[in-house]
Amino acid sequence: MTNNQDTLLQPIAVFDAGIGSYSIVELLKKTYPNQDIIYLADRNQFPYGQKYIHELETVITQTIHYLEKWNPRLIIVASNVPTITILNNMKDNFDTEIIGVFPPVKEALEKSSSKQIGILGVQSLIESDALNEFINNEVSSGHVYQFNASSLVELVEDGSFISDKYRTLMTVKNFMDDIIDQHEEIDIFTLSSTHLPWLYSYFKELYPHIMFIDPAQTVIEQAASYISNGHGRIKTLVTENENYTIEGFESILEKLNIDLEIEKVEIN
Repeated sequence: MTNNQDTLLQPIAVFDAGIGSYSIVELLKKTYPNQDIIYLADRNQFPYGQKYIHELETVITQTIHYLEKWNPRLIIVASNVPTITILNNMKDNFDTEIIGVFPPVKEALEKSSSKQIGILGVQSLIESDALNEFINNEVSSGHVYQFNASSLVELVEDGSFISDKYRTLMTVKNFMDDIIDQHEEIDIFTLSSTHLPWLYSYFKELYPHIMFIDPAQTVIEQAASYISNGHGRIKTLVTENENYTIEGFESILEKLNIDLEIEKVEIN
């Protein structure tokens, strides 16, 4: 791999196990067009949500050390699972400033009329003690329900949300209808996987009366103090495996009209 760090001025690195984190890259680019960005889609490790804690610690440690080669001013762990479960215990192990993505439960409860909200996330997040602890620290009143939306995350990473819109619509509908039938009082859901905002149009088409909150804007606000006036370049690094290939990733980007120059990498 060619080291092009001399062409990047104090970049901000953003990573996740796939396409999910691009929503944060896109908003970062829109908000700060001159900011240089390193975007890593680590598809070889998809999904983070099915890894044991010790596996996740190893993967995230290796990934952050890998990204530090480019001397980023900030690294954004654009995934709720490692942010909630391991990041606070790891941040001091690195030289670079690191932030993550948290479920915006406080914001959701403030906006909720019923004070009943739902968190949509992958199984390992929803079932974690760390998420319950986070909620207890954030919430003094109201009720927060948690739902495993792993089946919806798969629709994004395999590209079905673009290539098979009817199946995506029906999968979202069946999943959400089961929740709403049992919890009619919920009026806000947090999209607590960075893959889920890609399904926002489906959520709103089916449930226009319900609010769905994407935490990306909060992340961008946290990154504000690390912004530099660079070249506006996005360096895109992608890993792959037999199930999630570079070609599949390129196909998704093409259908989304996203033009990125992809560099295949391996992280060991």
